[in-house]
Amino acid sequence: MAAEITTNTEARFAWLWARPDSALASAGIEGEGLVARVRLGAMALLLISPTLKLFLEPNDAINRWGFAVTAIAAIAAVAIWWLLRRGGWRPWIGFVSSALDVSLVTTALVMFLRVGTPLDALNSKVTFEMYFLAITATSLRYDARICLCVGLLAWLQYAALWAFAAARFDLHDPVHFADVGAYSAIDQVTRLILLGVAVLLALNLVHRAQRLLHLGARDRLTGLYNRGHFDRALPLEFERSARYQRPIALAILDIDHFKQVNDDFGHPVGDRVLRTIADQLAAGVRRTDLVARYGGEEFVVLFPETTRDNALARIEALRRKVAESPHELGDGRSFAIGFSAGIAAVPDDTAATDPASLLRCADSRLLAAKRAGRARSVAHDE
Repeated sequence: MAAEITTNTEARFAWLWARPDSALASAGIEGEGLVARVRLGAMALLLISPTLKLFLEPNDAINRWGFAVTAIAAIAAVAIWWLLRRGGWRPWIGFVSSALDVSLVTTALVMFLRVGTPLDALNSKVTFEMYFLAITATSLRYDARICLCVGLLAWLQYAALWAFAAARFDLHDPVHFADVGAYSAIDQVTRLILLGVAVLLALNLVHRAQRLLHLGARDRLTGLYNRGHFDRALPLEFERSARYQRPIALAILDIDHFKQVNDDFGHPVGDRVLRTIADQLAAGVRRTDLVARYGGEEFVVLFPETTRDNALARIEALRRKVAESPHELGDGRSFAIGFSAGIAAVPDDTAATDPASLLRCADSRLLAAKRAGRARSVAHDE
């Protein structure tokens, strides 16, 4: 019983450290681009105040440091935006850009501590709130790992700042109060609690988004990705293949004589056949591959980093496995059913110059497999 409870608990929280699937990854790329544009606009506006203050009072240390920190943040915002605009997204960018956002907030507070008083940092009414914007923005990456890591980073950085200030200064000394108010340990604990709450909210936003994206990107009958998600994922994978000069293969599968199954045994049996074959396809590919129900009895499999011949070998192995797996009718009867497939790849197929032509090439070979008698895979033009 204890082992079962432990297993259930681990499964319940496994999503916290799971790599996003392709649907979430695609949404995360869009979210990263949105954050980059918002960050760029925000930094352009935030530069106005410290620039004016520096111009009016150039000898004020706080003005100089404030301008320096804001300028560094603006340069970082431009660099991230430029990298993403050039198509340079990488899985680590979400971690780095989010960590940079919270670290810049901490840097500003450290600057207050360095050139002002410790309570300028600990009682900040504006800068501290920037943590919440940075933590909320992590949810737009649709990656719980980013929310967790960056939220913990913000919490630890502020806790370390408080601990350093408490060890280095007498925070109860009225000389530090100035215009920022007296020191209150309860207020600092409350701030840490609020940071923790912000992280929990960001995690819940990601979890709800995962569920909604799962519903929107999955075929209800088979649980595979649907055509809409495939149509979004194919251009992204094709672009990545072209950018890094890596091969990519695509297979279109059609279940042989599926209409006859529905006619002979009824649609419930046909649905069961679709689910069974979908499960076999999903179990027979890598995590990085994408399997989708393309429509009716057609499926597509996208193989990143795979040549045409390697994709053919893998599809043939799946085809034989499906053909050799009988479908039980429950009354002692069973039947076998297979599929035909057409395969195309880049750069093996020179005619496949874009996602649409790659799809057309695979589809024409599927048609050739059907004309040749079905129950086969075709990867080359005759």
